[in-house]
Amino acid sequence: MKKVVTAFLAAGLVLGTTSPAHAGLTISGSGSTAVKNLLDVCIPDYQTATGNTVNYAGGGSGAGRSAFQKGTVDFAFSDAPYTTADAKPADFFYVPAAQFPLALFVKLDGYKGSLNLSPKSVSGIYAGTIKKWNDASIVADNTVTTVDKKTKKKVTTVAKLPATDITVWYRSDKSGSTGILTNWLAKLVPATWTKAGEQTFTAAFPGTIPAGVFQGGSGSDGVANGVASKNGSIGYAETSYATERKLTVANIQNNLGEYIAPTAAATAIFNNTFKPGARGTITIDPTVKVKGGYTLAGYSYGLAYGNSSSVDKKDPERQAVVKDFFKYVVGACATKYAVDKGYAPLTGNLADLANSAIAEIQ
Repeated sequence: MKKVVTAFLAAGLVLGTTSPAHAGLTISGSGSTAVKNLLDVCIPDYQTATGNTVNYAGGGSGAGRSAFQKGTVDFAFSDAPYTTADAKPADFFYVPAAQFPLALFVKLDGYKGSLNLSPKSVSGIYAGTIKKWNDASIVADNTVTTVDKKTKKKVTTVAKLPATDITVWYRSDKSGSTGILTNWLAKLVPATWTKAGEQTFTAAFPGTIPAGVFQGGSGSDGVANGVASKNGSIGYAETSYATERKLTVANIQNNLGEYIAPTAAATAIFNNTFKPGARGTITIDPTVKVKGGYTLAGYSYGLAYGNSSSVDKKDPERQAVVKDFFKYVVGACATKYAVDKGYAPLTGNLADLANSAIAEIQ
């Protein structure tokens, strides 16, 4: 894994660093909170290097796509593309800008060590059918059988999980992270989760959401803060939201039966199975079998307008700054910060796709 991360960092160097296209300009964006922790370190460095100002409000992927469609921002970030039913700008591009593991994290007082979760268990928890942490399905995920070196006999260690009630936290806003989770569940546990990729959790939920034991939080911060506030809670967001609050991050079972931690390397291994689509979009199939791959993998698109002389008539100088900023996020910033912040730099064909999309911004 260390070699893989090193290779990713080295490959990130070929994406280059930024040079100011125009100094002293301000651009504004909104959208994904999953990518916000990376942007929070990219933006100050970019501003220092170029003299330009970047304002990024977050607000969630749905809010970002809406603002971008209305033309009230210069760019946006989203963890999912527009749907076929959405209104969208006439001339724009998706720029694969960051990839990350969508982590499942818990606050479970009295439990020490790692926590493994299979898709079956995650499905039960988020469908409301698994209600306690010592449920048989979760215990089975965390029961380990080894072979004693001396006796050569198998030794089974049964996990001792507390009988704590589970409180499930989900995104109350329209969220690309929710879309990633519900698509993953629908692909891997289709008998329960029939609505793939729904970005509003209430729309994806199979039935009526149980009152009290399910709690909504606005943005990734809202979910992570909710989990940190109550013992027995579980939530989902990019990993840095969990590590900042010292929450237990689960290892997720992949399609080869391996329990994999949500690392940058494991995510990039899995996301490199992507299939390209129109306008810079990519598709990841959660059912693919990849050794060492973390399957609950997410990515954020940068949304940028196309030709400044098109029907959208965007200011060419501000467009140049957006282009410059996206180059920096995908290249130098990712090389410098991504792994430490729980993201993975883009490499190989995915990096080529991102650079091709950035080149279209005019």
